[in-house]
Amino acid sequence: MNMIHDSTSADISQPRPGTRALIQNLWSLVSPDGFESPRPTHSAMPYRSAHKRGIKPLADVYLPTADQAHSASVVLVHGGGFFLGSRTMKPMRFLAGRLLDAGFSVCSIDYRLILRGGRLGECCEDVADAVLWWHQQCEDWALDPAEISLVGLSAGATLSLMTAADKQLPTPKRLVSVFGVYDYEYMRGIGQWLPKLLLQDNEHSHWREHSVINGPQPTCPTLLLHGDADALVPVAQAHNLATTRKQLGLPTAMRIYPNAPHGFFNYRTDTADTAARDIVSFLTGELT
Repeated sequence: MNMIHDSTSADISQPRPGTRALIQNLWSLVSPDGFESPRPTHSAMPYRSAHKRGIKPLADVYLPTADQAHSASVVLVHGGGFFLGSRTMKPMRFLAGRLLDAGFSVCSIDYRLILRGGRLGECCEDVADAVLWWHQQCEDWALDPAEISLVGLSAGATLSLMTAADKQLPTPKRLVSVFGVYDYEYMRGIGQWLPKLLLQDNEHSHWREHSVINGPQPTCPTLLLHGDADALVPVAQAHNLATTRKQLGLPTAMRIYPNAPHGFFNYRTDTADTAARDIVSFLTGELT
């Protein structure tokens, strides 16, 4: 499966993320939903014991109706630049609803954030713990542990890729990475603060070392989604990760959405609907 629209290496130094793009993205999160939000079947379930400091390790579980249900499930990992976001934020509820309609059970998780108990290591630890916990719940909810996929947005996409590449963890059935940060070294403008705070390090060599594009790659089929008008994470990062994975012979698909900004699931647009359909099609094996 190689559906890479542009496999040539792309210039990832532009555009420079600015305050306006950041404010627009934040505002879109608090604007009206514009969709019917599903209610979790089980809310705020702890996926491990809580640490003394930081965000509690909680998950919301959505189970489809008996006539729609099948044995496949999805772990959703929210975005928010490693600074904010939660399992209940708008894009998570939107995608949970679409996945429920397709018969998937859904586990939407929280993880520790910058200034709230987490740096990159703690973030990865929480996602890994949540994935292991979800595997342990499969028997109770008649789910197949071999049919668990990961879907991550923005910061959650970065964490999902790192988790899926960890050989000490179960390999996901499939992985969807949406407008993720894949190369810390080439963040510009406001984006330069991210690796400094996330890694607590100013050394570009360390930024390079911890970047997804330079690390182990998940071997499972992977779909990369990005907008070509993303002013926070350049779309070239998706192109370059797709190229890297193709060179390694790994199953990779990519969809680039014209005129779509970062956080396009925050808006009720044709892009959000199309991308949601693409995710469901990929997870069911129809999109390759």
